[in-house]
Amino acid sequence: MARIVQNLSAFVPRLPSNQIPGAGKDPTMRLTRKKSYLEAVFRRPNVKVMMTLMVVCLLWPGTSRGNPPTRLLDAELLHSFILRDDQHNPLVAFGEVQNRVETSLSRENRAYLGGNQALMDKIRTELAADSLQWQLSRASMRLMIVPEQRPAYAALFKNYCQAVVEFVLAETCLPNPYHAITTFQGDDEVGLATPARGGVTAYLVHNIADVYTEEYVFSAAEHGSPQVKIKLSNRNFNGEVGSYSSYIVVDDNQDMEFIRSAYTLWQNSAKDPLNVLIAPVEETLHIALRDFTEEAIAHRLASRSNISRPFIDQVVEEWLAVEEAAVGGLVRQLMPEIMARYLTSWPCADLDATLEARRTFDKYRYLNQGIRIVEELGIEAFIDLYRQDPRAFRSMLIATMAGSQASPPQAAAKQAQAEPSIQSPSSPPGESFPLKAIPSSPETIRKPS
Repeated sequence: MARIVQNLSAFVPRLPSNQIPGAGKDPTMRLTRKKSYLEAVFRRPNVKVMMTLMVVCLLWPGTSRGNPPTRLLDAELLHSFILRDDQHNPLVAFGEVQNRVETSLSRENRAYLGGNQALMDKIRTELAADSLQWQLSRASMRLMIVPEQRPAYAALFKNYCQAVVEFVLAETCLPNPYHAITTFQGDDEVGLATPARGGVTAYLVHNIADVYTEEYVFSAAEHGSPQVKIKLSNRNFNGEVGSYSSYIVVDDNQDMEFIRSAYTLWQNSAKDPLNVLIAPVEETLHIALRDFTEEAIAHRLASRSNISRPFIDQVVEEWLAVEEAAVGGLVRQLMPEIMARYLTSWPCADLDATLEARRTFDKYRYLNQGIRIVEELGIEAFIDLYRQDPRAFRSMLIATMAGSQASPPQAAAKQAQAEPSIQSPSSPPGESFPLKAIPSSPETIRKPS
């Protein structure tokens, strides 16, 4: 059975160095644009896909709305740790190896082999042949993690993450989505579906790399001749400070289900410290609001009698932009108090500059409108609106973007049914699509360093 699988991912990005707030202080910062990709997955008929959407409806111990605990954090030490040089070793495998071909990287690898005359001559000599045949025997991708090995920084960053998550849950009255917030040790078992025990595990890591590997087999033209194997590895430290993914699976009958990743990754290294410090706030909100985003996506896809891959891609991309606006608006309301409690060395002007820099990415096209709407409605009223009808919020975003006054929630909800037409070619149910890379978890492939 062929199934279309679309990834819904949310990342805290890094920006190009010429777009960093306070670029004079941090001139070497790197950021990666947020993306979502599409892949097709083939499953045996007897393999049943399980979806678990379990959350623990409890706040962290000791929290209550309006009176979250304030912990003593050494903000200056935390700041200095973040600004230190990224560590690129040791690399530890994270998740499973994904067997797939990434077209652009494979093309680059072949160009490298074809242009490396010394290597080709060495292979010809080894095989005693003037003419060579070759084939790609294996291609795979794997996410690799650099664990945080400095105990002082690991403890400080974990303390900060737990403190701000407590604050966010107390202020928003959202259920706690986490099974644990823990420093990645290198031997943790991770997977795609949310575990039966309930909740997402937030892994705190120092750095993240995407490793794409190909193995080529060379032989002489004669049948049965010896072989020479060449392995090429493309490694890229992707700069994704925070990430969380869920997946929509559409089968031959166009039945849909959503599958959640069991983990989120929070990286503690970046040239703009605020991106690191925003990540636990932002990813917590993405996880907490994802149910409602998925409901909106399902509603939109159900409006079509024949779902094509391009249509799914466009619907998911649009709704991730809406979710980014919702989360961004909440972040802008929550972070000033977090900074006042725990990060007194950062002025709010830095926060505005950091958020503004994200607008260069299309995923944040509604960010300013989201900030304005959340500010006008307030945190509690906005979350109620997004829970009840995220399409109403989308209508408000579009109305605000067009330059009109955002409608009250009740009026906007009545307008929510109007959605811009997304035109795309139809595809017959069950059509097989080429495998493509998907970002971050569980897999990511990008241009080699």
